[in-house]
Amino acid sequence: MTISNESRDRIKHAFEPIALALGRLGLTPNALTLVGFAITAIGAILVGLQAWVIGGLVVFIGGVFDMFDGTLARATGQASRLGAFMDSVFDKLGEIIVFIGVVAGLQAAGAAQLPILVAVAAMGASIMVSYARAKSDGLGYSAGMGLAAVGIMPREIRLVIISLGIVLTGTGIGTTAIELALGVILVGAVITVIQRILFVRSQDQRQPGRPQ
Repeated sequence: MTISNESRDRIKHAFEPIALALGRLGLTPNALTLVGFAITAIGAILVGLQAWVIGGLVVFIGGVFDMFDGTLARATGQASRLGAFMDSVFDKLGEIIVFIGVVAGLQAAGAAQLPILVAVAAMGASIMVSYARAKSDGLGYSAGMGLAAVGIMPREIRLVIISLGIVLTGTGIGTTAIELALGVILVGAVITVIQRILFVRSQDQRQPGRPQ
């Protein structure tokens, strides 16, 4: 399961009217980046306080809100390298804070040590998914959105899984749902890192003059 760049473009186009409406309210793309991060941070705090259902919903809304900044920037001709940098940095910071919130929530719920270790490992693997793409871009492989479509566990899929796991945890089944979600993210993120490494390796081998 993955999301193609064409699918991403269609989703972003669908959100364009909302992004433009927010722009008409005076919000800039960078302001939308910060608002989305703030929403995610609030969701993470709620999760840490074991307000699982509302926390999971707020985390999901914060993740969806992130689509508005880039969409507004492209639609209004305000796209910039600084904006792209801000978007990437706060996206990753928001994801880290959500994992920290989950760990805090698990500890408060009296979870065993293993689920907490899985949460930390899932966070690390998720960071590596993004790092693989960033490093690839920096070295000239699959620049832009090229590597985003490679792998079974991109950020959008991780957002859906962890948000769903958090919400289901608050429905009375205990922490089993979030523990399962964390396990799925860990395995999927590790596989995605491997997929991206192999993809970049294949690109390198196809470069002109490269010994085969």
